[in-house]
Amino acid sequence: MRKSIITLISSGAAIAIGLVLMAVGTQAVLEDVAQGTGMLSSQTPLEIEVPIDAADVQTGVFVVQVVDVGEGDGITASVSDPLGSELVNIPIDADSVEERFAVTVNGTYRLLVESSGTGEWRAYAAIGSMPDAGSKALAFIPFYVLVAGIVGMAGLGVYWVATLRKPHQFR
Repeated sequence: MRKSIITLISSGAAIAIGLVLMAVGTQAVLEDVAQGTGMLSSQTPLEIEVPIDAADVQTGVFVVQVVDVGEGDGITASVSDPLGSELVNIPIDADSVEERFAVTVNGTYRLLVESSGTGEWRAYAAIGSMPDAGSKALAFIPFYVLVAGIVGMAGLGVYWVATLRKPHQFR
């Protein structure tokens, strides 16, 4: 009985720690990312700007998600550097697109999602610096801690069911 209580407390603690680490990891990954959402049409583009320091980061990343977009809807995403040079210009013909771009100068990088079509779409977009290895690790470690806690709880459940099925012996 004592081992099962220790297992229960350990598994519960692992799950709680995993959830806290997940929140911290998500914050660390999204710290340098600017996000935006809105209705996209030919009259209303979606524009997001984020400052990026080229001394710290060599690669930037952007993600665009457009609900119910299809090929030929005329939606494009472009990224410009602080000097106004266009680094990336791609058509959006899938629900979600992720692309990387080179960070060459310090300043504000701009993601512009535009439509030349006649429809209106719900769009989500984000732009920022590519997370470093430490931030990525903070995103994966909580998953393994949560799995360990859940496996411990499942094992404890199996143990309790197995002990309930055994006939109790009285001395």
